[in-house]
Amino acid sequence: MRTKRKIINLYDKDVKDIFSIKHVISISTEEDLNQFWDYITSTQDSKHDTLHNFVSSFYNFALLYVSREDAHFFEIILEENEDNFYFTLWNEKVAVLFEAYLQNTSTEFIYEKNKISIKLLKKEYELKILKQEIADKSREEKLLNSVKEEPQIKCLEPYYFLTQDDLQELLSLNDDMQEISYQIHKGAISEHHFIKLRSSFSLFCFTLRYYDEITNVTTTLNNFLNLLNTDKDAFLLFDTDQFSLVYGFVGNIDRWLNTLFIQGGADIDFMNNSIQADYETISQIITPVACEENFDLDDIFDF
Repeated sequence: MRTKRKIINLYDKDVKDIFSIKHVISISTEEDLNQFWDYITSTQDSKHDTLHNFVSSFYNFALLYVSREDAHFFEIILEENEDNFYFTLWNEKVAVLFEAYLQNTSTEFIYEKNKISIKLLKKEYELKILKQEIADKSREEKLLNSVKEEPQIKCLEPYYFLTQDDLQELLSLNDDMQEISYQIHKGAISEHHFIKLRSSFSLFCFTLRYYDEITNVTTTLNNFLNLLNTDKDAFLLFDTDQFSLVYGFVGNIDRWLNTLFIQGGADIDFMNNSIQADYETISQIITPVACEENFDLDDIFDF
């Protein structure tokens, strides 16, 4: 009787404790990619959060690939153990292309013949949570000390509950979004620019998802991300006037981020209403029927 191969990834010589459950996702169209994206981003188990940066990068690569006339069907196999996640892409042509794509990144991978395996450490997420807890404790201590030492009224300082790593990541992604939206605003929207904007926006939302203090804004941003993920064709039809609404929305995110976490001078609800109004206006253009009939957006996107 033929023995089944228990470990598919190329780290099999070093790994013996892979969980028995594997997820195999077949990719040949953009819809397949969207289902793959939905599976990862909708998983509630917090340990899956470490996958998001890789998945966002892979999504952009794969979307360009499946758009080609000579694109071939391929499979992604997700395995895991207590310490790591393992992604394996099984297709000779895709493996060659993705190996070249990863050459200038810090992603750990092994490439052989017709497949490539990527290893992602789960401990990175645990370290991120630990840093957040330390930052929260430091924030509480600063607030208590400020009450004791400075009883008089003073101007609001920036908020410090974001970890330094997250703040720098958000500022960098914000710069990217401002530049991309400016290029589109001055010219015209293209699939290339749209994918870059969606990727940066996705990572921006992902970085903010840990912080309950700003749930109102993050909920609005994630709703906008849902539009980007599900209504690409509608966005690609935007004319200059319509995209100016997106340009203004991204500009308000820049003002919100820099005011609350760099400059100070505003309370935590700063620009909540403006950002929500921007989103609702764009949503009415993208899904006019749904908005006119007051459907719940959660129902619209609950596939």
